[in-house]
Amino acid sequence: MNTSPQPTPAPTGPGFVTVILDVPFPIALPNGCYTVLDPVKGMAVVQSTLREGSRAFFRNTPIVGPTSFNDLRNKARDFERPRQDYRYLLNSRLTDGREKATLNIDCGTDGGFAETKYYSEVQITFLEDDLGVLGRKDEDLLQRATGILNPFLDKYRLFAEDYRVARVSGERNFYFAACHSSALTSEERGLTVTQLFASLSGGRTFLHQLGHGGANILRPNSFDRLGPRSEITGSALGTIARLLQLEYEMPLSYDLVMQAIRCLQMERDFKLAIVHAATAVEVHVLHLLHGLLVALGSSAPDAWSLLENDPEYEGATRRLKKLESHTRTYCEQNGIPYQQFVGDALYEKWRDILAHKRNRAVHAGVASFSWGEAAEAIGIAKESIVFIDQRLPALANPIQLNPSVANLRDGAGGILFG
Repeated sequence: MNTSPQPTPAPTGPGFVTVILDVPFPIALPNGCYTVLDPVKGMAVVQSTLREGSRAFFRNTPIVGPTSFNDLRNKARDFERPRQDYRYLLNSRLTDGREKATLNIDCGTDGGFAETKYYSEVQITFLEDDLGVLGRKDEDLLQRATGILNPFLDKYRLFAEDYRVARVSGERNFYFAACHSSALTSEERGLTVTQLFASLSGGRTFLHQLGHGGANILRPNSFDRLGPRSEITGSALGTIARLLQLEYEMPLSYDLVMQAIRCLQMERDFKLAIVHAATAVEVHVLHLLHGLLVALGSSAPDAWSLLENDPEYEGATRRLKKLESHTRTYCEQNGIPYQQFVGDALYEKWRDILAHKRNRAVHAGVASFSWGEAAEAIGIAKESIVFIDQRLPALANPIQLNPSVANLRDGAGGILFG
């Protein structure tokens, strides 16, 4: 006869869930529990604890399992130089005057570094209608947990002006989440949310065994940097080799497009991606309009004064219409075929999709945009910049953006997780 204790059955029905995360930044609040708003049930608890660990990188240490380690090492052998095997310990002085070791550096062939890493362990406790979600719908659990945690982080970040803190999503800023649960008794099901959370102060048993009240959710904390991109080859390699020898400064509009893509793919901040994309078009129009005014006879200072002070050049829509009329004039004077932008299909996409979503984000405070909406906005921005630029070859940027967004994918840095 088997007399070993049987595991507790997986709970179902309503109960408490606690999701435990290590977030990769310190939260400068006293360790403890904070009552917060839960958009679903009205109340939740976030417990924050400051901790210190370390993060390491060693250049010739592969992870266990199938990797491209040996292939990349063999390709790199012809380009290697000797590395002297020195080791360093670096101390840092804290704001209170104390010193502490914060970095170990190994300069050798197999070297790398280990650095101090402050982090915060956070526990998000909320009420869930059906505990059967544990281990079955990871995305639902993470959405509930981050929907509670992120407003907490936003309020702290704003109050403390703490630039190190960022939002946590189901795809970034944590590597592992442990989920514990505690089912409500029949007597507790008649209590209010406030009464239920008040009862936590008296102690409560939470189940943590996997499959029997507990669940684990795994994510790579640095997913956005997993996997190298495909190498640049062929004619594109020759083009960039020539470009690397030329003097060139990236225009602000291009930088904003790159920031929009970073927000989309790495930060997963779709609202900010849309704002950056729309701003990129506005900035590009402004600078192209300045160059066009100078080409039509204005001095550079007069052109800037006109753009900054004349009400007819105020706002993105008016500037686009002025750019249109001046472009037509310039093309007629220089015998260049004129292509219409204002009033065509691309302009309508800029106005009705990109500018509209940007205005919703900035003026109406809308934040719930999807990856697809942000990717579409970036595509419209890139298409618009390329179109209005290519109409004026003499004034166009010597490097043209790729208007496609086909290389963007709602995934983790080129990696598909099984």
